[in-house]
Amino acid sequence: MHEMQGVLLCSGGGTRMPALTQHIQKCLLPVVGVPMFLYPLSSLLRTGITDIKIFVREVFQPVLEKEVKKSKLLEKYPANLEYITVSQEDNGTADLLKHHHNKITRDALVVSCDFISDASLIPLVDFFRATNSTLVALIADTCVSSPAPGAKSKKPKASDVMAIVESTGQLAFLCGDDDFDTSLLMDKTLKTFPSIRLTSKYNDCHVYAIRHKALQQLNKSKHISSFKADFIPHLIEKQFEPESDVKCLAYRLPHENGFVTAHANTLGAYFEVNKAIQKSFTRLMEYRGNGQTFNHKVDRILVHDSRIEESAQIGKDSIIKRSIISDKCQLGEKAKVKESIIGKGVVIGNGASVTNSIICEGAEIGENADITNCIVTKDQKVSAKAKVQNEIVDGEDEEWRDD
Repeated sequence: MHEMQGVLLCSGGGTRMPALTQHIQKCLLPVVGVPMFLYPLSSLLRTGITDIKIFVREVFQPVLEKEVKKSKLLEKYPANLEYITVSQEDNGTADLLKHHHNKITRDALVVSCDFISDASLIPLVDFFRATNSTLVALIADTCVSSPAPGAKSKKPKASDVMAIVESTGQLAFLCGDDDFDTSLLMDKTLKTFPSIRLTSKYNDCHVYAIRHKALQQLNKSKHISSFKADFIPHLIEKQFEPESDVKCLAYRLPHENGFVTAHANTLGAYFEVNKAIQKSFTRLMEYRGNGQTFNHKVDRILVHDSRIEESAQIGKDSIIKRSIISDKCQLGEKAKVKESIIGKGVVIGNGASVTNSIICEGAEIGENADITNCIVTKDQKVSAKAKVQNEIVDGEDEEWRDD
């Protein structure tokens, strides 16, 4: 039995992606047609961990259980999964770990449901063991992202600010951009660590190896609510106390470890990882098969760097480039789909064009419509010949028509 427990956090609401999460829990958002949470679950299982606690809201537990069974991951990687239901009162990630502290009895590998990667976490666990660290945070400078479709925003992509001791990799400071709004005082830090690098080059992947002893201390901390915003800074501060045995390190994900890594907690990251993860998809999610393939000369359908599910219907003379066509979709003749995610059951009419967009489940795009850089939310309709750019098409308009 592996000496560590896995902790998979699936209770978040996805507040950074309201256009997508107003109809679906974030952990169930489809990534190449597969619920998001199955990717970090696969990462934990591939690490060899056999005892995994999944924190989830009670109403979604049956859905997660059903999807795990369909995935057949446990047939390949036998493990014991325990679903721990959390309430609305468990506002922060640290709160829910405190409220259910009796469930975590050993050192833990804590992973967020929006960590999507084909990289192995075994080197991270080995580093945690070898350095006898209190906490090791996985960071990466290759996390995929892209501009999000929809209305243009002046807000920059999510990033993290961290201070790292060059010689040891020790974390002296870590803060996400949402929390970084005050002056940075580092007198104590510089006295303890004279040579550090302050950088925003890396993304915190929200994957943490942590000692059980530290988690026990969390239970005694009444004013800590968020794991990243409160508890990790608390542990980092502990390093500066006299005779402290606390040690927090950052593990930089090597570029050669995997092809794709994302912290898909923003629209841009979610949008890009759907397309980027295709190169590793059949290895990670074998149960989904290879999808449809076409011979352009025979089928008169041109497909490049895309995945088309078996149940999708594709019309003649269609062009599909670097896109996802989900289950039960229907594309009419001469339809064009480029750099886009087409959700389950979407209907795209003859001659319609969809570029750089997310079309959510059950939506309908009329014949010869032109959709560019948009999000069309669940069950919305865009009329024939409509031209829509840089918009979020939602229920506030009854139907989008040609102006």
